[in-house]
Amino acid sequence: MTRKQPHQLHGFNTTLQEVDQNYTWINDMIKARQDLVLRYVKLLKLVPDFDQHNAKAESSLGEVVTFCEHMIDYVSHGHFDLYPKIIELIENASGRSLSIAQRAMPHIEKTTDVLMDFNDKYAEDLSLDKVSSLGDDLVTIGDALEHRFRYEDRLIIGLRLVHTIVETPH
Repeated sequence: MTRKQPHQLHGFNTTLQEVDQNYTWINDMIKARQDLVLRYVKLLKLVPDFDQHNAKAESSLGEVVTFCEHMIDYVSHGHFDLYPKIIELIENASGRSLSIAQRAMPHIEKTTDVLMDFNDKYAEDLSLDKVSSLGDDLVTIGDALEHRFRYEDRLIIGLRLVHTIVETPH
């Protein structure tokens, strides 16, 4: 079986500009995203050890579980706190339909399914045998995170645009 190529981090927007003080909670999301990407990269570097089932791999199983915990926190915070807040702000400020949100949310929700499947597979009862497909699964997760971040950025940019339009005198 040929292994998928490791994810090239070019698509991970970890440098999204911080927003003004009205939206510091978006800055917190950006920091959480950066932390998640760093944990992802750390796991990518551990894949060769997992493939060889060496002693370092045994001691690194906790890194996989920790990544899953942070990933689920990030996903949950987005779905249950950030996205509803962004959508409400856009709707209240613009008084128009939420075409940005309506287009972005289905894409974000698709990535949630992929991320949850990864979590279900690796978050509990982890052993060296179970991580045999970790490298390929991390490629899939990297693609899902890249896709998710792109659509989260669109929500944030939409919020900024609406905020700018509302704040600009006519």
